[in-house]
Amino acid sequence: MKIPFPRLKIRPSLVPAHPKAQVFSAALVAVALACSAAQLVVDRITALPDGAVLRVAGKVVSQQEYQQRVHLLSALYGVQAPPDGSKADEFARASAKAVAVSMTLDNAAAQKGIVIADKTASDQLTKIIQEDFPLGRDAFVQKLGQNGVSEPDVLAEVKRQLANQQLYEQVTDRVAAPTDVEVAQAYTARKAQLVRPEARHLRNIVVATEAEAVDAAQQLKSGKDFAQLAGAVSLDGKTKSAGGDLGTLSANQLQQAYAKAAFAAPSGSVFGPVQTENGWNVGQVLGIQPQKQLSLAEAKDQLKTTLLDERRLKVWNDWLGGQMKADKIAYADKYLPANPDTPDAAVRP
Repeated sequence: MKIPFPRLKIRPSLVPAHPKAQVFSAALVAVALACSAAQLVVDRITALPDGAVLRVAGKVVSQQEYQQRVHLLSALYGVQAPPDGSKADEFARASAKAVAVSMTLDNAAAQKGIVIADKTASDQLTKIIQEDFPLGRDAFVQKLGQNGVSEPDVLAEVKRQLANQQLYEQVTDRVAAPTDVEVAQAYTARKAQLVRPEARHLRNIVVATEAEAVDAAQQLKSGKDFAQLAGAVSLDGKTKSAGGDLGTLSANQLQQAYAKAAFAAPSGSVFGPVQTENGWNVGQVLGIQPQKQLSLAEAKDQLKTTLLDERRLKVWNDWLGGQMKADKIAYADKYLPANPDTPDAAVRP
């Protein structure tokens, strides 16, 4: 199971899936020590204890603590360890780096006095459950238990993500927005990428079982009003009051199985049942918006936002790299990641 959080990279929204916050990676600068007596003393002082995976700002993470953290991240973000081989080794190193950078960000948030109140985190979690877990809070908690995760674990991660977001805003607060000239130059350079993909106006009904979905599809194909049926039986509290209306969405905004069915169906038709992580779905295509090359006027606002995000991201990653070095992160050899001295990718909280 993948738990939905604001701005995480992976979330199991019903349909559609929305952008999310992302898990960061971090690293250390590996220093090769020569064999002089003085350097040997440094090596003994700074070496990790037996059984340790890493150390951040003097705090040692044991193998048990590391495994607990990786299990939580896997449960919340849906990233599963490969069974064996080189991919498993790569996963272990990347996971250690993710744990390290998470600790660095925690330290930085504490230094800047960023504290997320219990109620703020609880309210945010309640909102997430209401919007993205149509079977309700009890089913949400039950699913957590099946994956060995507790609600306090989730609340702690919500706090971490909210703190990271505040941290990002503070660090990138003074980045200047691009000018109209810069936007026009970027449009010329990126025109081939500035295409609005095909999108479809969709309605959807979510039910708990395949049999219920088959029955719903049969009723709709027999002339039953979609909005009326959605209001009566759909489990998606976010859309049922609107007759199941999802709005106009591109394929990359939808879960893969649902997108495949929705974008294969002709306009006006009912499709499904389609199983997603939160139930069985029956949809309808209300209209099709074809792919289109965007003009400068059409792309300007989004392009300006993209350029500003890129600038803020550069400032963020430069700052993050400095924080990692200041925390003097160290890894056991088995967990030393590739490119240990910089963030892995241009990602933001």
